[in-house]
Amino acid sequence: MHVLDLMFRNPVDLEVWIVVVYVSGVVIGARLIEVLARMHLARARRSAEEGFEYLPDEDQYHCAGGERLALHSFEPSRKLAIYHASPGQCQSCHLKGTCAPDGTGRRIFRSLAAWAETDLGRFHQRISLLMFAAGTLLAVAGMWKWNGRPGTGYLLAGLLASASAMIWDLRTGHVSRSKKSRRITEGR
Repeated sequence: MHVLDLMFRNPVDLEVWIVVVYVSGVVIGARLIEVLARMHLARARRSAEEGFEYLPDEDQYHCAGGERLALHSFEPSRKLAIYHASPGQCQSCHLKGTCAPDGTGRRIFRSLAAWAETDLGRFHQRISLLMFAAGTLLAVAGMWKWNGRPGTGYLLAGLLASASAMIWDLRTGHVSRSKKSRRITEGR
């Protein structure tokens, strides 16, 4: 028990403090980057569908002009559903100038990919994994160098937090296709 008391005392060496703070910053920063990226993607998706209401039972979008955009096509490789209103539907609409000014009819691109399946999600997951790996290695190196000194218990806690976050990301990063994606792919 004496060793644990010693390990979880506040560090005496400035170097141990620096490593503890750095490992904590890396672990927190990795999660913060991913959270901010998820928020950005959610905002971008909301912006793309602004003014349209998705009707899941009918698998259509309803626009403010009263028209419906039906599922036009599906790109399985990109997990992208494309909903389209014909030019005729949009031609007489009072919102045409701001909604579909080019005369081709409005299109909405709806991603069916889960966060981890998007390019943005994979990129940020890799960044997080690299940061967690760096935190893990730094904590291991610090524990190796200052083994048993005051503060090494905090490095052990950082090691456990960083390694468990890395394992969690690896296990949950490969999310299976969404139900919606499966339904469209299977033609139901």
